[in-house]
Amino acid sequence: MKRVAFTFFILVVLISCENKINSLSELKSNFYEFKERPVHSGGILNIEFNAHADKIDSVSLILNGVPFKNNTPLDSSNSTLGLNKLQMKVYIGDDYIWGETVVSVLSSFKETPIEFEVVKEYPHPVELFTEGFFFHNNKIYESAGQKGKSKLVNYSLGSSSYIQEKRQDKEDFSEGIALLNDKIYQLTYRQRKVFVYNAGSLELIETLKLPDTVREGWGMTTNGKELIVSDGTQNIFFFDEQFNLKRKIQVAGYVSIYTNLNELEFINDKLYANVWQTNYILVINPDSGVVEQYYDLTSLSETKGSDDVLNGIASYKNTILVTGKNWGRIYELAIKK
Repeated sequence: MKRVAFTFFILVVLISCENKINSLSELKSNFYEFKERPVHSGGILNIEFNAHADKIDSVSLILNGVPFKNNTPLDSSNSTLGLNKLQMKVYIGDDYIWGETVVSVLSSFKETPIEFEVVKEYPHPVELFTEGFFFHNNKIYESAGQKGKSKLVNYSLGSSSYIQEKRQDKEDFSEGIALLNDKIYQLTYRQRKVFVYNAGSLELIETLKLPDTVREGWGMTTNGKELIVSDGTQNIFFFDEQFNLKRKIQVAGYVSIYTNLNELEFINDKLYANVWQTNYILVINPDSGVVEQYYDLTSLSETKGSDDVLNGIASYKNTILVTGKNWGRIYELAIKK
């Protein structure tokens, strides 16, 4: 009898193990689909289980660190545009199954194209691998990249002769620049340095460290109070003058989350961003990250290879100036009304 009972016990255990649910895939859940199958802001986040649902006792969801109820609309109170961290526990009996993923949230409004006309063309120093670009006091200020060629220059619009030139060390790859409170800030690509210059003399004042929250130095601009930085991802960071992080946004439109955000400019309370290796400039709401409009500058492109791409935006009077890496021209664009 003991041997029979023991055999029966083993058989029960084996059957129990065979029936145990060990993963979300066995429940045929859509939990891991939301990164590639985005939800528009205002849409419902609905986690489904298409197998063994009768065995589930309860489900616990946490979105961005906060408890979240299934079948709830995604809005600004519980999510942001872009990638949102989602965690789930599915309780079955005395055990649970754990999962973690991201939910992609897109804008509920379609971005619209901006009509424009070229009102004037100016020469652009073709040697400059444009990384940062702005207009101030009747001069273009430009940061040029590539190791051994990186520098900060300024010149009169319409001229290719430098008024001032500040070269960086050979190991530095210079990136975006911004003017704030009579200082010019210049990013570096992977060296994690931020050079701070006197705006008048271009004398180096100090060198700051790029915070670890930023993957790499790409584009930079200012809203007059903060330094605004891109790092090649969908993230845009807002810093004070000592590079203390104030906040960040993720950039998304109706169809996709935008990455490869490069050179930046702040114009009329909107954030303009080049999308690297494309002919597009996005017009972004700096509070929410929503892409509201865009420029398609394919007709102006001077791209001959993978590097010499559109990458320069400057506010100029009531128009904008655009150029690219090693381009021979700067284009002044007027917006058609």
